[in-house]
Amino acid sequence: MTEPEWTWDYAFHTEDELSYPKAVLDEVRAVADRIVELANLGIDPTELGEETAGTARHHHLPCGGWFETQALHRSRPRRLLIVEIVPPLHML
Repeated sequence: MTEPEWTWDYAFHTEDELSYPKAVLDEVRAVADRIVELANLGIDPTELGEETAGTARHHHLPCGGWFETQALHRSRPRRLLIVEIVPPLHML
């Protein structure tokens, strides 16, 4: 039996997602897609990005912002949740 593939999603409501600049969301999607690609190749997503004080991982965006992810290994399919997005100040 094959392992379920990884997917990603936002851990907040759609209304909150719409409040972020489109350019920032596009970059978050691109980085999250890449993390999921690597996870589906067998790389543990909890080893990607920078450590935080908790169990989330910190990822930088090309625009200067950043976001944090939380990996849910036991869910089926496994999920990578985007738990926080911080756009750069000049894009607010």
